[in-house]
Amino acid sequence: MGESRFEWGGLSAGRGDFVTAPEALAMLEVLAIAHTDLEVSTELRDGAARARFARGARWAVVSTPGSRWFSVETDTGHRTELIDATSSKDESARLLAAYVDVAEAYVRGDAVPAQGHGFGGSTVTLDIDGRRVVLTQPLGRRVRGMFGR
Repeated sequence: MGESRFEWGGLSAGRGDFVTAPEALAMLEVLAIAHTDLEVSTELRDGAARARFARGARWAVVSTPGSRWFSVETDTGHRTELIDATSSKDESARLLAAYVDVAEAYVRGDAVPAQGHGFGGSTVTLDIDGRRVVLTQPLGRRVRGMFGR
């Protein structure tokens, strides 16, 4: 991890509430420090800040281009994402921290599998501070799972 100092900045005067990918990466690096028992790597890739949390073969990746869109994807193909066109810088920071919590809980093995509905898919649920978070498999992966591919 780099020695970036985390500070939210705007893209320009008219876009002051937006967070850039490098700023989000700095935030991910700050959040990753608390997870010393996990393998954590951070990077900028394809215009998005990414943090990969792993333990053994189990992993989860948090990614965001900086503002307005956040996701977690796991080694099993389960994911959750949020597009929030109205989030402020502070809300974006809280959402990013929440998605790190989701990734961390998944990697630690706190996910509870549940059979999904339709197309042979599955879901896993996590309890994050008393809030239920559901991760699902994308439709394409569900269809491939039905046909054994």
